[in-house]
Amino acid sequence: MKNIEEYNKRAYDSYGKEYQKGRDEKQKSRLYNEFLEVPSMIKAVGNIQGKKLLDVGCGAGVHISHYLKKGAKCYGLDISKTLIDLAKEKCPNVDFKIGSMTKLPYPNGFFDIVTCSLAIHYVEDTKQVLKEINRVLKKGGIFLYSSDSLTYLVSDVYQDENYKIKGICELFDKRTKKTIIVGNPEDEGLKEWEMLPGMKLKTFRLPFRKQLNNLVTTGFELIDVIDCKPSLGFKKYGPEEYKFASKIPIFSIFVSRKLRD
Repeated sequence: MKNIEEYNKRAYDSYGKEYQKGRDEKQKSRLYNEFLEVPSMIKAVGNIQGKKLLDVGCGAGVHISHYLKKGAKCYGLDISKTLIDLAKEKCPNVDFKIGSMTKLPYPNGFFDIVTCSLAIHYVEDTKQVLKEINRVLKKGGIFLYSSDSLTYLVSDVYQDENYKIKGICELFDKRTKKTIIVGNPEDEGLKEWEMLPGMKLKTFRLPFRKQLNNLVTTGFELIDVIDCKPSLGFKKYGPEEYKFASKIPIFSIFVSRKLRD
């Protein structure tokens, strides 16, 4: 559990500046962050004027820079010192801390709203993260996190000498007499992948049924699921990527409310 988070911490500490540079320069591999998830999350938080907001897994402070413009009193936490240093440069008047999302360094009932953008999957014990977020939220407080969409979550890729299939389907190959099944709604487990050349990450995949169970058992109710839609800027930098993201929801934002401690 903890070693996965530490593994990802080392990756971002080593490659965080290069990763953020790719986002700032609108490199194609980073367009999904800048023109899909970010504008969708900024819209989803709604009116946050005067609200105390914690961004868990805040990275280089990209989201917080927008939340400040909407009038929120912002706090940010990330496990990577490299990313926190970048966040302090971007938003010098914000209280940023280095720490684990499994043990938040804030008092009970302190925040009106907590956000977590494409980061909750970096920790295996999601339930512990949710317990901590519940603890620091006021009763009735709102928690928003983004992750793979329900469609994308159950999709997969199959490739052999005859086919490359991506999505959710069942295919019978007459030549091999083999049934190929792509995508599994109950798929769960650790995934290892490369964000940048040399930057290897480990993320934990949970089926939505388990995500929902974790929310309910830690004192939340799910009140909305929002599919992320690409902003028009996406089309300028990556027309093909924009076309794909317009048809298939890649990320969703899960909105929940704290019911109890």
